Parts: sequence; structure tokens; C-alpha cells
Amino acid sequence: MKRKLLVGLGAVVAVAVLLSGCTSSTEPAVDELAAMQIMIESDPLFTSDKMMLSDADQFNLSKTTTPILPIAWGRRVDTATRLATFQRFGDTLVVATILQTMSGQIKIAHRDTVQDTTLIISKPFTESTTRKVRVTRVARTDNPYQNWRFREVSGVDGGTTSNTTITFNELTAYIGNDTLTVTTPTEFYLRFPEFAGRHMPSVGTTATITVRLTLTSTESDTDLVFIHRPFQWLNSSVLRPARIRMNLVSQTGSGPFTRVYEYTWSSHVQGRHHFFVSGITRNSLFDDVAPWSTKIWGIPYLVAP
Repeated sequence: MKRKLLVGLGAVVAVAVLLSGCTSSTEPAVDELAAMQIMIESDPLFTSDKMMLSDADQFNLSKTTTPILPIAWGRRVDTATRLATFQRFGDTLVVATILQTMSGQIKIAHRDTVQDTTLIISKPFTESTTRKVRVTRVARTDNPYQNWRFREVSGVDGGTTSNTTITFNELTAYIGNDTLTVTTPTEFYLRFPEFAGRHMPSVGTTATITVRLTLTSTESDTDLVFIHRPFQWLNSSVLRPARIRMNLVSQTGSGPFTRVYEYTWSSHVQGRHHFFVSGITRNSLFDDVAPWSTKIWGIPYLVAP
């Protein structure tokens, strides 16, 4: 087993290159690995997590329906790092595992009673997301950018390492004419349009998407579940994060509890995106000293003109 490390694109990007499972003694040249890294860093499909989850500024902390603690909250991502690990299979396939880690402050506007002055407290948080992308050789030239193409991308798995109360069981997405059912996001692959197989779903800008999440929770208090998706700010080309609370549609069990959440929307931004679903323990928001605890899954999709 051989390990190499590439560092570039500023201090926030480190690329650990792991070569294992080899069926050939021929290793990809370092410039090919560097090219794959640049391909990843230049594609918003792999770089938009910070924008999608940093939502403390765009929505005035996104109000909830509870008139007491809390009345509003939002994430402020201060730092984000991206670590890509490359694993080669023969000399025609490379699997990149992309780990993104985000740290910052949760801003919670709250009152101890309805009559109290609104106060804002901060909680530190660290969340990560993991996805995989399969890169396949399509040519053998002197230009590494012409030799490799993204073939498949997985779903996203993430959240806080401290989460021990929420388990995501199944995420079902009805996207256009596609129905996707995900139980292990990083092993659920969708292909890019130029390759045969099950593709990333493609929809128009007004198509309906419905997402249903089934989770198991040890908490008797209902967990808070949100959809995170991009939207265009004031009809401009600037993307902003939209965070919308999903509806609880059923609950069974007496502890642990099985809960099903659902949300539907029909306005989309052209391009390649992920939507994320996040589950947050109630104490994360309603207890000013409890640690921040979340679970996050995501699915890639395309929006055509």
C-alpha cells in the first residue's frame, strides 16, 4: 500500500491519495491525481455543502412555530475543509471519497418566557459530509483532463459525531418520473448522463419533487427535520440556501419511536445540485447547554432548462 498527499487550493483543501486494491503495477501519475482534484474542486456538485448548510444570515435565523425557546435559529459555518481520498482499481477506475468538515456556531434566538426580551446564544458545532465519486478512464493522452471522467456519484452521509439518538432508516425521493429509495447513501450510486445505467434524476425548473424520510429516535420529544435546497436570490444568478421544516406524517412505537416526515416542492434552479435532509434532536434547540446533535443525508439531481 502506498500513500501520497497533495495539498492545494489554499489551506482548506487537503487531498490524501490512497492507492490500494491494485490489479496492475501501473499507478496513476501524480498529475492525473492532481487533475482529478481540480475536477472535484471546480464542480459545484462537490463544493456547495458549506453554502447549503450555512443559513444563519439568509433567513433571519429561520423562524420556528414555537413562541418560546427557541424562536429562531441558524448555522454559521466559519471554517470548512475538504479531504479527498483516491483509491485505484486497475488503471481504468479510481474511487474518490470526499469528506467535508464544517465548523462554526449555531445561533439561537430565544426567550425564557413569552414576556422576556429575546436573547441570542451560540453553540459550537462540527458537522461532516461524506460522498463518493467513481472516476473512469476514457482515453490515454498526454492531457489528464481528457483521460478521466466522472462516471457515478453516491449519495451523502453526514451529521455530527455526537449523534446517538437519531437513526435514518430510509429516504425516498420522487423526482420527476424517478423513484429513489436510499438506505446506505455512500453505497447508492447514480450515473452522469454520458454513461449508461441509472442516471442522476433530471427535472425541469417547475417539476414536483417529494421527499419522504423514515427515522428511528430514542427521544420522546419529536425531532426536527428539515430540507435544505438551493434557490436563486432575488431572481439573480446567486444561489442561497433554503431550509424548510418537513411535515411529520406518522409516528409509531413507544420508545424507540419510528417517525415519517415528508415535504414537496416544485421550484428549482438549473444546474447540478444536492438536496439535503437533516434531523436535529429537540434538545439541540430547546436546551441552551445540550450539545448540537444532527444526522444528514443528501441526494444529487440535475435541473434542466
